[in-house]
Amino acid sequence: EFAAALLSQGKGAAFYIQPSTGTLEAFQQLTIEIAAYNNMWGEYQDNLVCKVGDLQPKLIPMQMTVKGCPIFLQLISPWPFTWTRRNATLRFGTQVSGGSPVLRRVQLNNPSPFDIRLDLEVYNQEPDDEKLVDLLVLFGYPFPPVDMAGNEAASGGSTSESEVVLKLDPAAIPSCTFSKEFRSSFSRATLSRESAGEKNISVLIRPHEGVPADSPYSVAPRQIVVPGGGSSDVYISFTPLVLPDTEAELCCDGLVLGFMSLDDKRARRVPSKVRRSHGYGAPPLRVHVEAVLRHPLLEVEMDHDRGMVFYSVASDLLPAKPFFGVLTDAVITQSLKLMNCTKVRLYFRLFLSTPSMPFSLSSTDPKKSTETSHSKKEEREQQLQHVLYPQQNMLVKVSFHTNLELLGYQHLPETQLLPGCQVLQLKSGERKLQFNQNLVIEHSNYTTQV
Repeated sequence: EFAAALLSQGKGAAFYIQPSTGTLEAFQQLTIEIAAYNNMWGEYQDNLVCKVGDLQPKLIPMQMTVKGCPIFLQLISPWPFTWTRRNATLRFGTQVSGGSPVLRRVQLNNPSPFDIRLDLEVYNQEPDDEKLVDLLVLFGYPFPPVDMAGNEAASGGSTSESEVVLKLDPAAIPSCTFSKEFRSSFSRATLSRESAGEKNISVLIRPHEGVPADSPYSVAPRQIVVPGGGSSDVYISFTPLVLPDTEAELCCDGLVLGFMSLDDKRARRVPSKVRRSHGYGAPPLRVHVEAVLRHPLLEVEMDHDRGMVFYSVASDLLPAKPFFGVLTDAVITQSLKLMNCTKVRLYFRLFLSTPSMPFSLSSTDPKKSTETSHSKKEEREQQLQHVLYPQQNMLVKVSFHTNLELLGYQHLPETQLLPGCQVLQLKSGERKLQFNQNLVIEHSNYTTQV
């Protein structure tokens, strides 16, 4: 509260002198403590005025340089907690390869007294990148204001190609002749640009931060104004890439840089008092982003080592008491357990590859399916999607149905048999029917396990 009171005049810096007045006794030495407070970067200079009686005031020059970015982050999350950090790391956790995009809403807080315009850029940090520096050639101001459509707005800092040509010295081009009108326009343009103290062409060498990219991380909007003493929201999203089958895991490291611009001239410079660099001249806002990609994989545990093999005989249709007649259906059921041993929750659905076959998914364990969702494809097929959180498991029951219709398959030609059905002729003349069916686990990224 004391610091806020000192900085309440909105100049970005304040000095507090203690003691500021008093009596200096004979042969006495007195130490004056000067405390500097700030909430805005810049190069500050002022004079400490020391008045002793009726003597001429003594001016003691003071200088202070403040570096850093005043803007800090606050994550707006659906959970009952939020965190606030400078130079924060935004973690997207472990995600499924080729899955749905993950969106984070981030609030940018500006405690300084001035409006700050941020131009946000995304960089991918590659582990084998050996580049050390970047060489940038800039024409005009590198971060001009843009409108809602993304087009560059008119500003005094922008420089067109014609202005760059007019900046050339006519004396350096002896083969050219200039008319009076051209010389007049040239002089006016040169004076206007020099008086403004703006550069037309700049060459900048800066440390290599990464490779500029829009994938897998992206930010919207790319340009935003954070009002002084207020906040603005941006959205940072992560779109999972398709992980190659040869890689089990991929770490996606990125960096979001927010380059600060001051559109108010009074915020940029106060003659003989304050000077603030902006754009590439000021330290940007830095937000590290991290995510891990993994293949969706469920561990399958069955009752028998041989797999899900069902043995049924026609006599299963005969009841224990013959006078009750022949049964219409005899069911054999086996169970399998699906386990999620990964670090991410997995969405999936279960179905049989050939629904007309005599197999069925008789039941699942609804207790573990605590969350369900429907994609567009599943809404069409009316298929319920299950979810398993890390270290959870789910029980699935698969049944084989023996009925009178199956017994007639042994007399059908091969062309009329269902896919996966085969008639086996034994040496003894006995016939067997063999049905092969796949239980398919389709994950949310449409990859399958069989």
